[in-house]
Amino acid sequence: MQALRKAFSKARLQFALFGILFVAGCWGGLDGDPVRPNVILVLVDDLGWKDLGCQGSTFYETPHIDGLAAEGTRFTQAYSNCPVCSPSRAALMSGQNPGRVGFTGHITAIGRHRYPELGRIVPPPDFMYLRAEVVTLAEALRTAGYVSASIGKWHLGSEPYWPTKQGFDTNVAGHTHGSPASYFFPYRKPAQEWNPDMPNLDLSQSVEGEYLTDRLTDEALEFMEKNRERPFFLYLTHYAVHTPLQAPEALIGKYEAKIASGAEGKNATYGAMVETVDDSVGRVLAKLEGLGIAETTVVIVASDNGGLASVTDNSPLRAGKGHLYEGGIRVPLIVRWPGHGLPGRLVGEPVTNADLYPFIVGLAGLSPGQFPSPDGRSLAALIDDREWPPRALVWYYPHYSPQAQAPGAAILSGGYKLIEFYDPPAVELYNLQDDIGEERDLAGKMPRKAEELRSKLNRWIAGNVPIQHTPNPSHVPSLQ
Repeated sequence: MQALRKAFSKARLQFALFGILFVAGCWGGLDGDPVRPNVILVLVDDLGWKDLGCQGSTFYETPHIDGLAAEGTRFTQAYSNCPVCSPSRAALMSGQNPGRVGFTGHITAIGRHRYPELGRIVPPPDFMYLRAEVVTLAEALRTAGYVSASIGKWHLGSEPYWPTKQGFDTNVAGHTHGSPASYFFPYRKPAQEWNPDMPNLDLSQSVEGEYLTDRLTDEALEFMEKNRERPFFLYLTHYAVHTPLQAPEALIGKYEAKIASGAEGKNATYGAMVETVDDSVGRVLAKLEGLGIAETTVVIVASDNGGLASVTDNSPLRAGKGHLYEGGIRVPLIVRWPGHGLPGRLVGEPVTNADLYPFIVGLAGLSPGQFPSPDGRSLAALIDDREWPPRALVWYYPHYSPQAQAPGAAILSGGYKLIEFYDPPAVELYNLQDDIGEERDLAGKMPRKAEELRSKLNRWIAGNVPIQHTPNPSHVPSLQ
């Protein structure tokens, strides 16, 4: 492990390269645009691929996000880089695959990755934090003169690895854990005498009944107002719509009435939470207009993994959060980049949240080609309808998620998706171009294609993932 940590430290040398890439006073990185835009990235926790009106839902009401999609670009085959939160967020902040940065499983309350005592594998003993050696998105933007704020969920390590240690100038409510004890002030369970869950939120400004999503939005608007005269990066990372499912009673009643009248919704409280996030986006967009900076601000809405299948309907996608099937990794992604792309443009090329890193850094006039060990590719070409060479996407998730209990890895290449499960061993192959629901396993009918993709997947893992899973010495094959 010490040797691996030493090898990882080489990434520190890459950071020096960013210093020479700053273009003072102007944004010259893309097509001669005259100014560096502000960037607002709204990351919603556990928002499913179909949890927006513009994504096909007839149950959830999301007029503000739908309007953003009508003005910008919507990616119909966007993916998170992991079916759970922490690794996906590490990929977004680094532009690299979670396996490459040694962060493949989410941070748990027990401090280590869970696995069955007699399971077939032991998950990797990887880092449960985003290492300081990694050049984060905020650190890269700082070299271009940006001021940045992380407002909301962080979940990328304990206090030495919180946002202000990772390049952000401001951290509001971001800490080690991935969900609040309560969404209502004082954001704790009734039995708690103090609040360990929101250490960076000034509770002296709160009032009884305050809702966390609204409060985080208030903080975001204040940051925008304060920094309207300089380029800023706002990472508004809502804890919603993650459990515990809690929302204002009036909104819950609204969705209960919809379900009672025959609407195809699973959970009224979840529906209400989705609407509170949409309201947040609406307030952010209105603030941009009020400040007169809408035309110089890029707005992005994304999710960190697929929707939790027990509370939302991901169909036609299979399964949900925690699974390597499409329901666990396919997510909404919307980008409004003023002056670029046709309004309402739909892009069907497979992309990931790691692609946001080179895109955003490129907006700031920095060279995407200088990233250490890049996995992401700038979305600028797709938004502007330029050439986008084919590539394979890889997921390495050797963990027993609470939802799936099915460690494995997957590769998407040329429309075919292969999943290799580790416990029990199995290989499944799907053609997503005519089977988006992954209903017809082709591995038996197309063994050569399955072996081709399996070999390609394992070559990538062998060459790019320094900390891997191992066989469990306690496993007894005869018991299975």
